[in-house]
Amino acid sequence: MGTRIFDSVLRYWKRTTDQPDYRQAYVKLPLNTSLPQLAHEFEEICEGRLDRIPQRDSLVIETDFVSEARFDSAGFRELVDEIRERCPNEYVLHSSSKWRRHEDGVAKTHTIVPVKPLYSVDEGESESVSKERVSGRPR
Repeated sequence: MGTRIFDSVLRYWKRTTDQPDYRQAYVKLPLNTSLPQLAHEFEEICEGRLDRIPQRDSLVIETDFVSEARFDSAGFRELVDEIRERCPNEYVLHSSSKWRRHEDGVAKTHTIVPVKPLYSVDEGESESVSKERVSGRPR
């Protein structure tokens, strides 16, 4: 019983101090943009531990669980910033991260997906339309 409590406290501490044991990334890059050219840079970030999954309209990059020591966190943040800059105007970049248990520790998983909004917004209406209406869901 004491070991389970210690493990849960240790996982909580790692989450609050942002010190995961492992990292994983899932990135979907639309083919009709210049973003798939950045796919090779993910190999440097996670030392080649990834899968490239071609789909009909996109390229999905899914990394394995990589230990924090081998994962280039600074390079990953720079690459996400570059994706954000190169993302075309018709896309909105969705990024999220979650904490999950993995083996004997915790893993931080990152999801980066450029998505097209459900509703198009004209330039004149863009100031009066809230993001809630563009995304189609209340916040």
